[in-house]
Amino acid sequence: MTPKNLKGFFTPGRVALIGASESSGWTAMVLDGLAASTATVDTYLVNPRRASVYGRRTFASVSEIPGLLDLAFILVGPEQVLRVVQECIDHGIRDFVVLSSGLGESSAYASDERKLRDICSASGARLLGPNVSGFVDMAHGVTLFGLARPDHLLRGRVGLAMQSGGLATHALSLCRQWGIGISRLVTTGNELGITVSDILGDFVDDPDTKVVALFLESVRDPARFRDAAMRAREAGKVVVAIHVGSSEIGKTSALAHTGALVGDHATAVSALEGVGVICVDSIEDLIATAGLLVRYPAGLPGNRLAVVAASGGACELIADSAQRLRLELPPFSENVLVYLTDVMPGGSTARNPLDVTGFVVKDPELTFRAVEGIADYALDAYDAFVFQSVLFPADEAVDDPAVQERFRRLGDFVRSMPIPLLLQTAGTFSLSPRVAELVTKNGLFVLPGISTGMRAVAAAVSSRKLPAYDPQAEPAQMQRAGIGPDDLTAAMRECGVPVPPSMIATTAEEAAAAASEIGFPLAVKLVSPDVAHKSDIGGVALDLGDAAAVRDAIVAMEEAVTQARADARIVGYEVVAMRPAGIELIVSVVNDPIWGPMLTVGSGGVLTEVLDDVVVRPVSLDPVRIADMLAHLRVSRLFPGYRGAPAADLEAVIAAIQGIVRLATRIGPAASAVEVNPLWVRGKQVEALDLLVEWV
Repeated sequence: MTPKNLKGFFTPGRVALIGASESSGWTAMVLDGLAASTATVDTYLVNPRRASVYGRRTFASVSEIPGLLDLAFILVGPEQVLRVVQECIDHGIRDFVVLSSGLGESSAYASDERKLRDICSASGARLLGPNVSGFVDMAHGVTLFGLARPDHLLRGRVGLAMQSGGLATHALSLCRQWGIGISRLVTTGNELGITVSDILGDFVDDPDTKVVALFLESVRDPARFRDAAMRAREAGKVVVAIHVGSSEIGKTSALAHTGALVGDHATAVSALEGVGVICVDSIEDLIATAGLLVRYPAGLPGNRLAVVAASGGACELIADSAQRLRLELPPFSENVLVYLTDVMPGGSTARNPLDVTGFVVKDPELTFRAVEGIADYALDAYDAFVFQSVLFPADEAVDDPAVQERFRRLGDFVRSMPIPLLLQTAGTFSLSPRVAELVTKNGLFVLPGISTGMRAVAAAVSSRKLPAYDPQAEPAQMQRAGIGPDDLTAAMRECGVPVPPSMIATTAEEAAAAASEIGFPLAVKLVSPDVAHKSDIGGVALDLGDAAAVRDAIVAMEEAVTQARADARIVGYEVVAMRPAGIELIVSVVNDPIWGPMLTVGSGGVLTEVLDDVVVRPVSLDPVRIADMLAHLRVSRLFPGYRGAPAADLEAVIAAIQGIVRLATRIGPAASAVEVNPLWVRGKQVEALDLLVEWV
């Protein structure tokens, strides 16, 4: 898919600021940002009711401005946006930043937003917004930003795209406080024209950007996003994202804020991870992870950490965080213990995490010697060091030769290590501009505190585990001619879904005869196109031991169903062999309206909604991917066998899941969801005991 060409959009030489006024703060902030720009941007203010704004001449309309303009930054109210954009297009302007809100978010001007999209599309105009703050391009020195821009921002290799303009200032502030340089920040708002997928694609082609950080409320063009994410992986660029909307309130807020349809959060996160995007849970984690990955764009090689700190409390907090985040702290080898016994002060304990104690105040070299010894004697046992040995100087001490030498040496020490050496402080911090310059000049990055820092480490570890999106691993999208409810049993067998012996009966006598043929014990289930969860209304009878029990169960079932759902049609009864206790899984394929078919695997039976033990991924027939999903479940601890139960045949489980995927594909768009719950597993036996299809 060809990415949208944004060349020149973020480097305009002549800009019209339309709706410039002293009555709102936006104009002042845009002008302040332009004043801070290092590039030359000729700016013309447009206001038909004022001769001047902030002492600068204004023009009544863009038609009065001499020469061709590169971009219009629009500040007028929503009722005027359509007219202003059309006027600009008539005078040759093709690039727009529309700060104005209240279009797609409001029913009053929703039609204007549709018309705005049409005229931009017809004229080839590139529109950022509406409802955006603009952009800050540090690589080229252009700031067109309608909010406060933090001073002393650093130029660097992190590109930010945010669907929330209001949080953009906070993201920039964190970058400045933590000494993280950016290439460009772009807010995308309602994405009437330029989308976050377009910005991601542009960052992929941008030589100034190494890591892309995204704040996502929705992805309007998932195919374009997938393509951009795949190209990022191929180019060796890392994409980190936070996707909001995990709560019902969060979804509602996002909808009201941008006018976007926010899909299911778990599905979106799974789809993002499926194309190699690292997902985090907060703005702080987003920025810290991006800063770390600029230094280690390939991610961290593994999760085995050696920790050296000068505080026992810090070591305990790091150990607690490591356990929660599934980071390992392997014990030191005997060689390391012997070495540390020689270099550590008396009374200290040599273990991982290592507390070098307050003795480091007397002997600042102690932490360095500890790390060097671990590297010399046990390098193969660890994938990275976490090193708490950073004390930031006061501004007045930055020029002290001893301070300069300390940070120079620390930079050399980090670069000399054969595995990543991750500097970390015990608490979060805000670097002054002078200290930030000292830190970055020596090629250093310091993780901001234990909680945020360790989450960034875990995210950097996960980046190597995320699979690249492989469309060849997916079955055909759910667009084939479908099959109907009456064909399901045969279709399950044809698609490779293992099922227990069963028969369909229309009367109690037929059911009793079928039961005698199948054998006891067995179950009887209601067959009704109107009832999804049969057990909720008495539509399932279990552990029936003889034909009389089958007849009695059907009579009771008819009465229960009639009382609970008088409108439900009873078309028959499924008589099915009972199975003993085993591992129960849920396997479903849901045709998500945004991301397409998604596969869910999790703990099944009655525990499905209680345990919340599920993994969601884009639909795949790849046995390696399905095995990885199973391995991430808590219930996977039962697979090797538990308290005498036979070990599960994982190959048979994977084959059954592949069969369910093929069944969902064959049913096609006639169903929004296909679910087997439970998929019963006992040793080499794997069977789908219940199938639910949500027909469209």
